[in-house]
Order: sequence, then C-alpha cells, then structure tokens
Amino acid sequence: MASRFYLCALLCAIAPILVACGGPGEPPTPPPPAVEYKAASAEPVATRFEFVARSRAREDAEIRAQISGTIVERSFAEGEEVQEGQLLFRIDPRSYQAALNTAKAELSNARSSLQVAERNLARGIELEPDGFISASEMDQLRGNRDSASAAVEAAEAAVERAEIDLGFTEIEAPFTGRAGRSQLSIGDLVGPNSGTLVTLVQQDPMLIDFDVDEQALAGRLQENQARAAQGLEPVPFTPRLQLITGDLYPHSGSIDYANNRINAGTGTITVTASFPNPEGTLVPGQFSRILVQRGEPEMRLLIPQAAVLEDMQGRYVYIVGEDGVVQRKNVTLGQRDGVNWVVEAGLEADMRVIVNGIQKVRPGMAVTASPVGTTPQTGNESAS
Repeated sequence: MASRFYLCALLCAIAPILVACGGPGEPPTPPPPAVEYKAASAEPVATRFEFVARSRAREDAEIRAQISGTIVERSFAEGEEVQEGQLLFRIDPRSYQAALNTAKAELSNARSSLQVAERNLARGIELEPDGFISASEMDQLRGNRDSASAAVEAAEAAVERAEIDLGFTEIEAPFTGRAGRSQLSIGDLVGPNSGTLVTLVQQDPMLIDFDVDEQALAGRLQENQARAAQGLEPVPFTPRLQLITGDLYPHSGSIDYANNRINAGTGTITVTASFPNPEGTLVPGQFSRILVQRGEPEMRLLIPQAAVLEDMQGRYVYIVGEDGVVQRKNVTLGQRDGVNWVVEAGLEADMRVIVNGIQKVRPGMAVTASPVGTTPQTGNESAS
C-alpha cells in the first residue's frame, strides 16, 4: 500500500511539469506549400483563326464512253498518276474507220454532183438571153444546183461526225491526275450507258473548304476595304493545315475564294483555300484543321494553359505577389499558341503565375514559390 501511495504522488508531481513543457503530442507548425510559377511574358504571336476543314479535288472527273464498242486496250494502272492527254482506253476503231471512209466517199460523190449541176446552170445562163431555154428550165437548173450544194454540206457534216466518233475510240485523260479503280477489262463491251469507266482526280493543287462565321468574315472584309480606301495593302491571310495526326502540313496555302451564298441555317459562309500537294499527302474527303494566320506576328502576353482555371465567374489564374501571398486574377483569354494562352486582359507582364501546385493554394495563402523546373530546398525558404 505504501508503494502505491508513493507512485501516485510521483505521477501527480510529474504531470504539471509535462504540461508546462508542452507534451510530446502537440504537432509542429507546417511550412508554406511549395509552388512553381512562370512569369507572364510578351512573345511574338501570329493571330490565327482555327476551323474544321475538308479537302476536295479541283478537278474530279468520271470518265465515260461516248460511243459503243469493245475495249481493245487499257494503257494505265489503277492508282497511278496519268498525264493530261495520256491514252486511258482504246475502243475497237475498225467499224468507225469504215464509217468514216464511207462518209468521205459520199462526200466525193456529192461534190461531183454539185460540179455537174453548176456546169449545167452555167450553160443555161448562156442560152437564156437568146431564148433557147425556158424560164421553167432555168428554175430547174438552179434547183438542181442548190440541191447538190446542200448534199455536199450534208456529206461534209457526215464526215465530221464520223471523224468525231473515230476520235472517241481513244479515251484520253482530260487533265493530269490519279486514276481510280476500274472494273473493265480488255474485251468488255462499253457504251454511253455503261457508267463510269474510271475516275480521275487532280491531286495538285488540293482545295480545302471551311465554314467561317458570317459576322467574323464581314468584319475582316470591312477592315481590308477600309485599308484599301486609305491606299494601304490589305491584311494578308495565310492558311496552314494541321493534319488529323496533329502534324503541321509543310506547305502554306492561299485563300482561293469565298462562296457567293450564306448558309441560312448556320449563318456561315464557305471559304476555299488552295494548297500545293506535290507529294500527294492530301486526298479528297480528308478532314483536318485549318489555321488561318492574319498578318504578321505581334508581341502578345502569354501564360501556360496549365495555369488557367475556370469557375462560374469565368477563367482565372493564381499569381504570387512580391510578399509571397497568393492572389486570384480573372483573365480574358484570346487564342491558343502551342501550350500557351494569349492574355487579352487581366494580367501584366512579369506577374508570377502559378503553374504547378495550384491545387494546394487559395487566395491570401503564403507560399514558397520558385520558377518552373526548380525545386525549393527547404520548406521555410522565403519566396523569391
């Protein structure tokens, strides 16, 4: 009993000492959270407009037969590029050559008949003043001459038609392009109702169609009209293509024309750009994104996309002040430039925008800040 009494007394004496010293269970004060920032800076940026686009060929032809006959030659391979004027198909020309020979013979007969009629008319004209030929006979001679002349014209037209038909036996490429698939073989009978023999698509240049907002286009056109009225050069618009793979097409294009009608349902107008396509990278029907650059690059304020947040009030960023305290800045953003946003309003150059560690901070909180790519050495370093 005595030992228990002494143990309780000892514990009662030690307890106030432990409380006064701050017991081992009290946690230390945490250091300020570490964040990384990037200073907003002005860099040359080209004003760009981005649209969904689709490619199409300037020339896209369905090659058909104009006459009936049997295919005796096909002088191209499917999928290869053919040159303007190159022979594609040859239809058996023998019957058409024979028809041409017949037409030429009929033309020769018609010309001989005309010569006879003209000589008879000339004799009648010599005899008419002396009364050796009647007026009715003269009318008959003139009629024979006119009929023979008309027969010559009809025979000449028949020869021309036969020459045209004979020319149709050789089907040539109307322009340089890539040949598509053909279901026909040598020996097949074709005619005007046989459908498409082969399709031919011009690949260079390639046209790119994209829809532009009516108001946006009107503003740009009015701007250029105002510059023209002042004697200034219009602001150039240079289109570039971003392929579906994300790669940038290596060749720049040019604005070809804008459609003369506005789509009443969407309020947009279709604009067509032309792009060189020497390697055949672009094919008709291909989707891509077109980036239209307006004028030359200008100095614009940029911040990383990763720094931008959004809530009911709009887009905003957190910045670190000189005192190391976090502040919220509502921003108005323009176009994207790579991994950055163009800032239209809300920030000034050199403001330190938090990029990493955003989820750990709130406005009014003190932080330990360091530039992107560096790591603070200790948690109690002063904000730089």
